[in-house]
Amino acid sequence: MKNAVIQLIKTFVITLIVAFAATNNQNQIYNILDKLGYENDVLKKTVLSAVIAVLIGLASILISFLCSTIKSIIKKMDVTLITKINGRKKEVIKFTPTNHEYDSQDVEIEIILEPKGRLSSLLIKNIGVTLDVYFNPELLDVSYSDRWDCEANQIFKISERKISIDLLGKIDIKGRTFRGKSHKLNERFKVKPIRVKNAETYLDYVIVSNKFGRFGKTLSGYLLSVKYEPLKVNCEGDVD
Repeated sequence: MKNAVIQLIKTFVITLIVAFAATNNQNQIYNILDKLGYENDVLKKTVLSAVIAVLIGLASILISFLCSTIKSIIKKMDVTLITKINGRKKEVIKFTPTNHEYDSQDVEIEIILEPKGRLSSLLIKNIGVTLDVYFNPELLDVSYSDRWDCEANQIFKISERKISIDLLGKIDIKGRTFRGKSHKLNERFKVKPIRVKNAETYLDYVIVSNKFGRFGKTLSGYLLSVKYEPLKVNCEGDVD
């Protein structure tokens, strides 16, 4: 799709160049040749064709350069969301009741950011893009493992049914070292099923924007490339 758009732009610009140059008998090329004493029509057309060919080549190179530059500054930021239990990456967590009650388990959420484009990073920061990890509040109780630490660090915030992660709000995106290197965000949470029963749910994600409403949310989807396997939560009921 992108290549087709670029080719369409090239064709449009080149067609304009040919149209203006080839249909204007009073163009500067003819005037220069007249002043030099070359009045032969065949020679004039040959020189004009050569000039048009050069202009087409230059226009094609310029358009390709501009498109390449634009593509490089709007590249999506790669975001990898990892859930860990006891320091190991896990995609499934199981709860088995003891004395008709579940024990809470610590789940670490790690975010790895790999910025690519300068403009895309700037937009992500300024429109307040967040990655929301949501859960079913009727099945799970989620809280901070260390609330004191989290009061000082507002990158991760828990609301009624989600953990909101401010991806670039607290990160300085200036300087040469920001792009081209990975940035990590992590926090630990206590996860505990609310009641003992056989149940299955997931910790999944959605990309949202804190500004510009629906437009900001739509734009956010084009700024990030997220890699994540939703954490599956299995709850076993009591066995009588």
